[in-house]
Amino acid sequence: MKRAPFSLVALFTAVGLCFALSPAFAQQHAQTAAQTDTGLGFKGIGGSIGLVDPEDASSALNLGFHVDAGQIVRNVHLIPSLQYWSVGTDVGVYSADTKDLAFNTDVNVDFPLQGGRFTPYLGGGVGLHFLSFDSSVPNVDSTSDTKFGLNVLGGMRNDVMPNLALFGELRYAFVSDANQLKVLGGFTYKFIY
Repeated sequence: MKRAPFSLVALFTAVGLCFALSPAFAQQHAQTAAQTDTGLGFKGIGGSIGLVDPEDASSALNLGFHVDAGQIVRNVHLIPSLQYWSVGTDVGVYSADTKDLAFNTDVNVDFPLQGGRFTPYLGGGVGLHFLSFDSSVPNVDSTSDTKFGLNVLGGMRNDVMPNLALFGELRYAFVSDANQLKVLGGFTYKFIY
């Protein structure tokens, strides 16, 4: 991983932001709500932005959208998501673009800290990646492929308000010929009803 040190710095920066923005009352409310609010359903939506370091390509910006689909059991969350990245390369007068649109379904396990201001989590899941390669280079064909992937991830989440959580996350997607390391930061807006 040629960009691993930069990725770790970005992850720690995102976690530091979560620390700095957390009032104590929000954590108490979130712990109480997490203990009583189990079950699947449409619990919230959110977005993420970060860096992706795909195999055999340069780093790119990753954009994401996710849904908090509730808790399967206490502290085990179902998180479907959509993520997209694109990277272009210019070689003289020619160009090539690589893109990935991924539909993921992850399960995150929270590890709440007693009296802590944030919650670490680990998770994993599956993804369906729609990869495409477009090239203007003569004798190089443009291709597209759909591949199955496995995700492993870990991060920190901080409930800065009763209905808003910030997170920093490090994720790795195992995709045939297109493995990807991602460093993400984002938010989840929780529906309180």
